[in-house]
Amino acid sequence: MAKSEHRPEASIPFHRTEIRVPLFEVDLGKAVYHGNYFHLLELAREDFLRCLGYPYRVFMEQQLHLTIVELSCAYRKALHYDDLVEIHSGVGWWRSRSLAFEQQIYRLNDSGDAQLCTNATLNMVCVRFDGRPSVLPADFVGLLQQWAGKGPSG
Repeated sequence: MAKSEHRPEASIPFHRTEIRVPLFEVDLGKAVYHGNYFHLLELAREDFLRCLGYPYRVFMEQQLHLTIVELSCAYRKALHYDDLVEIHSGVGWWRSRSLAFEQQIYRLNDSGDAQLCTNATLNMVCVRFDGRPSVLPADFVGLLQQWAGKGPSG
């Protein structure tokens, strides 16, 4: 771990977002098309930022954007139309200009059990609208530091 990198202590605290899989995400095979998982993950990241107290529009008002520079995704179980899913979103690490979102998608069943369907890690860099890298806003980093001290969420 680089000195300038921050990792939350112990396990990552996760924010949870519930979404019901909409019909437009499903292909003719009656499952969510693999590329459409990223729509669900994006909705959950936006929800995470909103609950953190730093909605994405605040980045945009500062002419900043978090752009994905690397991602990995493991598909374990297919999602289907009308599945109720819970997406766990957290930040695994951050540096002055970049961060990594860790996300998992769980299918919830009627008994309340959760089945892991997808794991994803998205490395993102903060850039200005002109495309040049920028440091993460200090107030955003402060909120991340507060959030990281909470421990796993329930």
